[in-house]
Amino acid sequence: MLEKYFQFNLNKALWDNNIPFVFVTNGTYCSKNLINTLESTLELPFTSDHCVVAPSPCKALTEYHDKRVLVCCQNDSYDLISELGFKDYLTVEELANIFPDLDFVDHERRHMLLKNPLTDEQKKLQAEFRPIEAILLLGEPINWECSLQILLDVIMTNGDPRKQFKFVPFPHLPIIACNKDLTFKGAASLPRFGHGAFLECLETLYMKVTRNELVYEYLMGKPYLITYEYAAEQIQNLSKNGQRINKFYIIGDNPEVDVRGANLYKESLTGEKSNRGSTKTSRRQSTVEFLNQSLFKPVESILVCTGVYNPQSDMLYHLRNLFDKSLRRSSINPEFLPNESEGITLTVPQQITKKESSSNFLDVEIMQLKEALSRKNSFISYFDNQYNIPDVTVDNLLDAVNYIINNSK
Repeated sequence: MLEKYFQFNLNKALWDNNIPFVFVTNGTYCSKNLINTLESTLELPFTSDHCVVAPSPCKALTEYHDKRVLVCCQNDSYDLISELGFKDYLTVEELANIFPDLDFVDHERRHMLLKNPLTDEQKKLQAEFRPIEAILLLGEPINWECSLQILLDVIMTNGDPRKQFKFVPFPHLPIIACNKDLTFKGAASLPRFGHGAFLECLETLYMKVTRNELVYEYLMGKPYLITYEYAAEQIQNLSKNGQRINKFYIIGDNPEVDVRGANLYKESLTGEKSNRGSTKTSRRQSTVEFLNQSLFKPVESILVCTGVYNPQSDMLYHLRNLFDKSLRRSSINPEFLPNESEGITLTVPQQITKKESSSNFLDVEIMQLKEALSRKNSFISYFDNQYNIPDVTVDNLLDAVNYIINNSK
């Protein structure tokens, strides 16, 4: 109850200060269900403009809305397909019912198919089958092995499973993928496999079978640019009296997703290219041709420490504390220590690494440092990439909201 009250007051504070905001999630929810959840939790009159799910930018891809599209997802995402604008689609399960021989992994099903010939209805559907023109990957399916096999079949036969395979088509069918999160946090102690894990399997199998790289036409969801552009368009639509938005604040708890996407979006607006390395992951990364570029203004990323990112699980956080402790004990010149604004700069001063023979100077700290570095794990990679470094780090969502309100006056 307290959590609900806390969330309500935070969002009401933005609402009362006429600061438009949207919720951006990598989920694949139907907007109606998401709005109902938000309204019941936060008690504010939300509309579909307040919600951006991973595949939301598909609404702008009008050139695909009339194409024959194969969709891979679970049952609870079916209502979302037409909401996104797709009019002529079928699911992997429906395709497997038309071409039952494609789903041949299950031994019991295999024996059943060998005993039972095709029905007249199936023969008719196969004869009248219209080739697939694009593939939409909304979320991880239930039976991965079936979906992986059928997706490869469709890609390698250029959309028509009736054809005999001759050569790998190039370029292959356009593929739109939503949400590349490798894992997500569930009730179990360890993260669960997400849609990103399924996509990794698809990419690996395609490379293994064809010796070619699988290329996505669009990748959607955080941290991809197309999603942040779409969210910015939604925020502009929500602004009071059409007032022009001149700054975007992006709050998140995941450096590798929320902050990374914010920095990519900021880079796209300023036109500045950094030396952070290539981030190209799809043929097209942006809907900039569909959206109004003049609306885009500077961006500031805000990392909250109450979710995926927790300083207590961050190796760099503990290393900084170690150096700070060393500074206090040895009166080393602070100029030798890493600057907080420089993110991952952690050069160890010579004075710290050199053992003093006349005392036990830093013996304990050096041992801790060596032990920490010898156990390098996933946590230490949070800020290895410069794109993952936020503009502002705060303890919780309340601090983030107050920061935005104070800077918007």
